[in-house]
Amino acid sequence: MPDLNQDSLDAWNANADFWDAVQGDDGNDWQRTLIFPPTLELLQPLPEHLLELACGNGNFARAAARLGVRVTATDGAARQLANARARTTDEAVTYHEADVTSAAALAAIPGAPFDAAVCNMALMDIADLNPLFQMLPWLLADDAPFICSLLHPAFMLGPDSTLFAERHETADGRLFTTRGIKISNYNQAGSRQGIAVVGQPQLQPYFHRPLQDLLAPAFQHGWRLDALKEPSFPTEGPTESAARLRMEDVPEIPPILLLRFRRGGRSALSS
Repeated sequence: MPDLNQDSLDAWNANADFWDAVQGDDGNDWQRTLIFPPTLELLQPLPEHLLELACGNGNFARAAARLGVRVTATDGAARQLANARARTTDEAVTYHEADVTSAAALAAIPGAPFDAAVCNMALMDIADLNPLFQMLPWLLADDAPFICSLLHPAFMLGPDSTLFAERHETADGRLFTTRGIKISNYNQAGSRQGIAVVGQPQLQPYFHRPLQDLLAPAFQHGWRLDALKEPSFPTEGPTESAARLRMEDVPEIPPILLLRFRRGGRSALSS
């Protein structure tokens, strides 16, 4: 869906200040609970020099730097990078503008080869994944991991997915509630307009890909999938008084998918 790439970048520039105010220095509950811990686990042992793609306001880059990692963080939205730079004082983090749908922009990222790369919660915002998987071998050392997280395509991004709560009564009069997600049209790849944070100024395009389409460009360019995680919120019980259902109310459903890929690196491009 490359024709929508500029729409995505425009939306992230328009929403960048709102996003930055909501995320703050350390990210929101989803990032701190579901994304950062398993990403750091999949990165072990921690790399000396990390490439982050689609870094947003830089909260993960700063978290990695506090652990002793040197980070080159990139984003395609200039306003996101401006906010990231304004929040970052650690000299271990440097920022560079790069649109991940452009092979030329990826090739121009300074500092390669990196010891690992991450892309947190952005694949569903990227209109064309082929340049990313094509160019990462030029950016990474041999067998270096690429770890990405995204909204789970089986539960969160389909054209029709709805949280539900249904109350049932047993034969002996006991009441219980079943909560979950109803899914339809999962195999229907495409884009839709949505929000990342309630209240953001502008809608943005999301790109739904069933797993076969999500993984196809990686496999096409020689990547192998060697780890997968599906984190969900801790079981704390439903929020009966909430105005609407949230993913926190269905802890048995993973809203996030994390994938770790490897391939032979630069030398394998000729194979």
